[in-house]
Amino acid sequence: MIFKTIPQNGASWLQPLLYTLEFDQQEEQVEVVIYDQLSSTQLGCVMLYNVTSVEIDIAPYIRSFSLGSTLGKQSDVISRSEDACRVVLRAKGVESESRLFFRSDISGGAPRVLSTIIDNGTVAVGEVIRFTLWAEQSISIVATKPSEGGIFAYSYNTNGVPCEVAMPINVAKEGENIMLRVTCDGVYLGLYKFRVVVRDDSAVRLAWVNSNGGMECYTFPQSVKRSIAVKSEDIESECGWYRRITSSTVVRRLKMIGATQSEVDRVLEVLLSPKVYRCNGWESMAVQLLTDTLTYDDHGRLHRLEFDINEQWKGGGQLWS
Repeated sequence: MIFKTIPQNGASWLQPLLYTLEFDQQEEQVEVVIYDQLSSTQLGCVMLYNVTSVEIDIAPYIRSFSLGSTLGKQSDVISRSEDACRVVLRAKGVESESRLFFRSDISGGAPRVLSTIIDNGTVAVGEVIRFTLWAEQSISIVATKPSEGGIFAYSYNTNGVPCEVAMPINVAKEGENIMLRVTCDGVYLGLYKFRVVVRDDSAVRLAWVNSNGGMECYTFPQSVKRSIAVKSEDIESECGWYRRITSSTVVRRLKMIGATQSEVDRVLEVLLSPKVYRCNGWESMAVQLLTDTLTYDDHGRLHRLEFDINEQWKGGGQLWS
């Protein structure tokens, strides 16, 4: 048995990933195991019957393990992306060459930032700055955070795997600047500055995946609660009957007004992202985008974006306020 064709290294699992297997003779039954070496996880198993040659698309198996309901909490500032996998196929004692797959095509090219980082962005205490990098060998980030003690250096050996950066802002004063100097494979990629601001209590921070496979974040300065749907059940106790909320969803209206054109263009991709998350510090949960409204000025430039999100209420605080 041989693997006659396999996908290109660095290909996207959003596209078909085709393997062609050829056997010396017709096989009544063959088990093909799809295995991720990065997570030591079996992604799937394909059973073949009465075949001499077959083509298998493994992309759906990878997608089922990616784009989870939460972003997860990283233990390190830089860590490998959980949406990257290094796959081998195993059949009849034969193993294919390993191939790295990711949300977007990263086959070849120079090291790069897969996210769109807006110069002179803003961040608030308690928020996490998130973006995605790709490098063949190494990533280095030097962070200047005055209120946390000065300068911090972080490095990571990538082995060719895309990495997520999650920089928490734990202590900061309004108006001070957080600066991140990013170097990949010894190549200086940029110095990114974030001004510390104070958010309104109704501000909502979203994270999503852009068309390059990079993580994006944006905080909508205000939100308005539009509706609440509640499911409950009657519970009998020694003190009598009471009603308990079993689940509820909240619809919020988010508005983006007065942002720069580059910021608007970046946030527009949230409407096309396969997964959108609401972030509260390290905590996150998937939300559903509902209706959206795009308003253009007299020159045809988009200057206002608003849409509703539907999220599960997880308890805590006042549901009705």
